[in-house]
Amino acid sequence: MSVDIAEALNLQSQGKLDEALKLYLEFLEENPKQPDVSNLAGFIYLQKLDLDKAMQYFNDAVSGFPCAEYLQNLGLAHYRKTEYEKAMECFSKAIEFEPNNVDFIRNFAKLAKKAEQTDKGIEFFNKSLALEPEDPVGWNNIGLLYEKKHDYKTAKECYIKSLKIKQNYEALHNLGVWYRMQRNFPESVNCLKQALKLKPHNNDSLLSLGMSYLSQKDFKNGYKYYMTKKPQVAAQYKNHWDGTSHTDKTLLVYYDSGFGDQLMFCRYLNIVKEKFEKVRFYCSPHLHRLFEYNFPDIEIAYSNDGMYDYSDNIMYLNYHLDMDFDNIPYSKGYLKAQKSEDERFNTTMYKIGLFWQGNYDGYENRAIKLKELSPLFDLPECRFYGFVKDDREKQIAEYPQIIDIGKDLEDFYDTAAKLLNLDLFITIDTAAANLAGALGVKTILMLPYASEWRWFDDTKTTPWYDSVTIFKQKEHWRWGNVIEEIHNEIKNPSNHLTL
Repeated sequence: MSVDIAEALNLQSQGKLDEALKLYLEFLEENPKQPDVSNLAGFIYLQKLDLDKAMQYFNDAVSGFPCAEYLQNLGLAHYRKTEYEKAMECFSKAIEFEPNNVDFIRNFAKLAKKAEQTDKGIEFFNKSLALEPEDPVGWNNIGLLYEKKHDYKTAKECYIKSLKIKQNYEALHNLGVWYRMQRNFPESVNCLKQALKLKPHNNDSLLSLGMSYLSQKDFKNGYKYYMTKKPQVAAQYKNHWDGTSHTDKTLLVYYDSGFGDQLMFCRYLNIVKEKFEKVRFYCSPHLHRLFEYNFPDIEIAYSNDGMYDYSDNIMYLNYHLDMDFDNIPYSKGYLKAQKSEDERFNTTMYKIGLFWQGNYDGYENRAIKLKELSPLFDLPECRFYGFVKDDREKQIAEYPQIIDIGKDLEDFYDTAAKLLNLDLFITIDTAAANLAGALGVKTILMLPYASEWRWFDDTKTTPWYDSVTIFKQKEHWRWGNVIEEIHNEIKNPSNHLTL
């Protein structure tokens, strides 16, 4: 008895996928070369997330009758399997069949952008914009992709084209961030304020606006907006402190960010302690030993569920203490540790520590390849020590002259104890930089062209740490000038970093 395809389609429309699939498969046993039915079977497998089966039937459909629909579906199956290059190949072939279908092409462009297939995304958006040049969303999205390729000039042009077609929040926000990345903070503030007129409560724009103010050392305006960061974390805590003294109460200080933030702003703990009977600091576990050693009058909490009367974020203590960037305390150092007696530091040579790669989940622009630091390795009478704990790319294995300290580090106290053996620490912007500065270790901090707000737009020194000297990129993603300047600085006998 022949299978009724109309019945199968009806079952599929009712969501009875297994029953419909059974009929499609029975039909294909009798009529194996039916691309339309193979496509229908593949689509059910796609819905059921049986991706290998879906691709099998979509491939049968494409082999029997190449067309845009079947190629799109095959591409979606590859996309779901995170086989993005294969997905993009299918989408490109699908476009050949419908080169004037702007919605079709735009959808592929959005998928490419989401999958971080930057070149394909740009290709697809260019095709869609050629068909529909008055598309503000398309111009904004392709601008983001050009930024991914570090083509900042073209990215800006795309955002401006989007805004000329229609004033829209997305392009205003992205242009505001773009200006901050180019260190044009007044224009960044202007764009972000315009964006907030369209979406007054958008946390991304509020935070970005705060960072643009803070980068200019505008303390009051900066914190006004910056403190909108991670409202879901703040909502977990009660009675947010406003700076008033409560000498019979307990303050819980919590964190919502990384190790470096806690290391930089813990300098305010002893000052805020004068305003409360008790201060509890709920911090990251890897910092417990270091903070317990340094803050004996502060309770270092292992959870945030203890009793307290007021709460505050570690990064907002200075704001509530009304201590702006002109009176940052303890810039000479405020942390200590017992110097490690590690025998690997027993040398009369000049001991230089290196840190080149931090968090692998972000901040790509902060990192530097160890190979780019290699011109420093010819400095005479120097011994080098690697402090990267998770050298995932195994870069240090290529340089046997570097002693691998990082693989043995247990926590930040252990790191501090070993940093104290150094004559000089050379590092990217990471928690280790803040730790070295807080210890008063002589440090060279390598910053990207668009650095974090806390380093402001300073290019040589920082008010946070007297022992830190800044070397900043002159162009985005270019470390060459930084390494050359560091090399000359260390070799020049007139400089304080001399050997």
